[in-house]
Amino acid sequence: MRTFAIAALVLLLTGCVSKIVEYTPSRISPEQARSVIEQVLMEQPLKTRPEQVVFTDEYIGYGSGILSTTSGFASAVPLGGGAIAAGNSRTSSKAVQTRIYYNSIGSVALYSKRGRWVVQTRSTGGSVMNSSLVDTQKKAERFVDAMISLKRG
Repeated sequence: MRTFAIAALVLLLTGCVSKIVEYTPSRISPEQARSVIEQVLMEQPLKTRPEQVVFTDEYIGYGSGILSTTSGFASAVPLGGGAIAAGNSRTSSKAVQTRIYYNSIGSVALYSKRGRWVVQTRSTGGSVMNSSLVDTQKKAERFVDAMISLKRG
């Protein structure tokens, strides 16, 4: 009984773990790379899909719009048939944007997880810059090709 429980636990845990897929990237043109990257980013699940993707000579930028926070107060005093009111408010806005600088791209890895594909881009220092879900292995491999093709340095 105990060996059965251990075997079941091992099967359960290995089903939840992503597995690295060995893939040797191919160089593609910068135009093809931008097209592939934009498509993959815009096909992300709604919760993580950016509103726009921008390419410059230095980086890929994508974001989810502007985040605004507002605080304030208001007060009013009745006066005859009307009122006197005073108030104050303050709004702070910040663009929610991610940038992947071409010269900061260190490695790009392809993983399989529960029938889906995950492409993870890491910086030269090893931190995760982007993780993108992709629905087919071929498209995931093209995304790896695209990121490697834009990598500099």
